[in-house]
Amino acid sequence: MTEISRRQLLLSAAAFSAAPLFIGRAQATDTDVVVIGAGAAGISTARALKSRGYSVITIEASGRIGGRILTDNESFGVPFDMGASRLHNRENNPFADYGLANGFDIYRAPDETLMYVGDRSINDSEQAAFFQAQRKALRAMWRAGRDELDVSPASVIPDLGDWGLTVDFLIGAYEIAKDLDSFSCVDWYTAAGGSDFYCRQGIGTLFQHSARDVAVQTDVTAEKIRWGGQGVTIETSEGTITAKAVVVTVSTGVLASGDIEFDPPLPVKKQEAIQELPMGHYFHVGLQMSKNIFGTGADAYFNYKVEEEVDGSPKAFGALTNAGGTDLCYFDMGGDFAKHLLEAGNNAAYDFVVSELKRMFGNHIEKYIVESNSYDWLHDPYTYGSYAAAKPGGFWARDEMRENIADRIWFAGEAMSDDDWSTIAGAHKSGLIVAEEISEVL
Repeated sequence: MTEISRRQLLLSAAAFSAAPLFIGRAQATDTDVVVIGAGAAGISTARALKSRGYSVITIEASGRIGGRILTDNESFGVPFDMGASRLHNRENNPFADYGLANGFDIYRAPDETLMYVGDRSINDSEQAAFFQAQRKALRAMWRAGRDELDVSPASVIPDLGDWGLTVDFLIGAYEIAKDLDSFSCVDWYTAAGGSDFYCRQGIGTLFQHSARDVAVQTDVTAEKIRWGGQGVTIETSEGTITAKAVVVTVSTGVLASGDIEFDPPLPVKKQEAIQELPMGHYFHVGLQMSKNIFGTGADAYFNYKVEEEVDGSPKAFGALTNAGGTDLCYFDMGGDFAKHLLEAGNNAAYDFVVSELKRMFGNHIEKYIVESNSYDWLHDPYTYGSYAAAKPGGFWARDEMRENIADRIWFAGEAMSDDDWSTIAGAHKSGLIVAEEISEVL
């Protein structure tokens, strides 16, 4: 049993279908606001603006809503959340309240954690050494954040000895999706704590249900946003829309890619802010097991002492075992090592997970694997990564991204949340704030 939960480490149905908007590729459509992207931020923005009486067109480049919220119900016969898999900070999470009010099974994440050293459970002296190393790291980061030192954790954490790579992985790659040299202590310090909860039907299923009242035009790609004159003009793959304002809710990975062109270009400060909030890398490999090889209860965590690194990034996974009591296990990789695996090809992550399980539990373990699946968020052209964290020295960028441009262009999403970044609740609340600001301007 660890004494610090995962989130504490930070202190760690189809969419509603509207009638076609475009009667031809060059058809102009006038509206008050265009919302680009139908993830948590886009849906909350559109709903809030509509409730205030504004006309809103919401477009989504992919063929579905949800963004990085995606439940696979086919591969395993039970829900597998390929992206967001927890309701963080339950105390301030509207999706947990919505789920409870609408018949979803929302339950608190248990605290059971199994830790291995080599091929055995951790002993008492090793656990004490691990806890001591963990506390040293968290104290150093907490002090730097409190003192507003916008530096990397790697620059302030003392030598942690044999447990250094393990702590690096758990605090960095496993939580922030970045290694300890790649994010800001101040940014980390601002993240809200709280309890983690799960949804037995899947977070994606819950989100789809919650968004069914919002009209979204899918498979419509925003290509260029013109804002040099009056209002804004959005050139899309299906035609042109003119509006008084636009809300861009795509990931900072998409913004940095240049896939959406701005004419004139965004102000230099805004461009710099986007570069200071790059996407981290994090993904799950799901394995359905015919036997609970870990011997844990439902929804228990499995970690192990990390002994190797790849180019400075801990070579490891963290696991959620026996998810929902179904024998489905999530094996999570993060940081530069996760990127390395995704760039190595389709089977690299699966092979790594299985090799580690064999090392710890024996070569016979593979016979218990029934099915596997995973999702590559790095190469998804609608995300280019998992979630954003500020670079060392880049904490200012979140404030900059929350500033609108000429009362015409707003940005919303998890990266623009002040304290719930990296979460669907943070993205949702970011959209509500933007909707309120737009209503004051318009």
